[in-house]
Amino acid sequence: MNRQINALDEKKKASLLSRVVVAFVLISLAVPCIVLGGYFYFAFIAFFFLLAIFEMIHATGKKYSWYVYLLTYVFDISYFIWFVIKGNVASYLEFKAGNLSSWSFSLEPEFLGLSVSIYMIIFSFFSYCLIGIFHKEFDLNDIMYLFGMSLFLGIGFQSLLFIRYYPFSSFLKAGVDVSNPYFKYWGSAILFLFVGFTTIMNDTWAYFIGIFFGKHHMNERVSPNKTWEGFYGGWILGALSGLILALLCDYFGYPILPSICIFTYSHSWWWVVLLALTIPLVANLGDFAFSLIKRHFGFKDYGTIFKAHGGVLDRADSLTFTFIFTSLIIVFISNGWNLFA
Repeated sequence: MNRQINALDEKKKASLLSRVVVAFVLISLAVPCIVLGGYFYFAFIAFFFLLAIFEMIHATGKKYSWYVYLLTYVFDISYFIWFVIKGNVASYLEFKAGNLSSWSFSLEPEFLGLSVSIYMIIFSFFSYCLIGIFHKEFDLNDIMYLFGMSLFLGIGFQSLLFIRYYPFSSFLKAGVDVSNPYFKYWGSAILFLFVGFTTIMNDTWAYFIGIFFGKHHMNERVSPNKTWEGFYGGWILGALSGLILALLCDYFGYPILPSICIFTYSHSWWWVVLLALTIPLVANLGDFAFSLIKRHFGFKDYGTIFKAHGGVLDRADSLTFTFIFTSLIIVFISNGWNLFA
């Protein structure tokens, strides 16, 4: 049976061109920061994280008092950098106790898992509730939205750091010289590239297959433009793209992690296949979740910084979900699936 290709109108052609140009600029900026890692990458992620907080607050379409903005930024930033505070304070105390020969402020060695302060979570909820009690324009919807989204964004963007920094401690335990430039600038970035590339290729394939061959809509109430053809095309081709990248990198001596590899170390190829298949599915969940928020508040895009791509949150929706998901899987694997470790 012949399947007719969808015709593109001028609006779709202009949108497609804008997407390609913006994507090229973003990749040109992101790749050097990802490869260099360290504080270059941290600053890159932190910049877009601050923009994401701005978009998240303004998504409601409400004007809040200045202290609501201030508190939200304080809470979000604390979630985002808690691993830095917790890890460096712990290592400094070990140094003071004589258990470490030296100490210096660092990022990579301190990142062993996602971590947020339970005290800050409780304090943020109490603070939003207090504002809601004394200001009638700040209702329960505002309390739950800002509390929940602040926590999610903090963990989501922290997971972007975790996936880039965690390989240092993981490969160090496996006896790899993590100070080697080849590992520092390339080997340590494979995990990030695998998750990011699989997520982006899922979105890319779904978009192109959807606009050219999409006929059957998935859920017009939440995301009017998503089709089943785009979904399956993005899932299959996105997973295949990620799997090919992992195979090539592992074959040439750069596995994702010692515990997630194909030809070396643990030979646990099934984890690579499982992640390649599930990351696109989780990416779609992220797309729909953020689209649900947009439909609830009645706007099309979170921002316009990326032109046809929308705002930071329009690009980070699937990425935050897939990076959180992969971070949790990695932590569970590293802990022997001990949920209480």
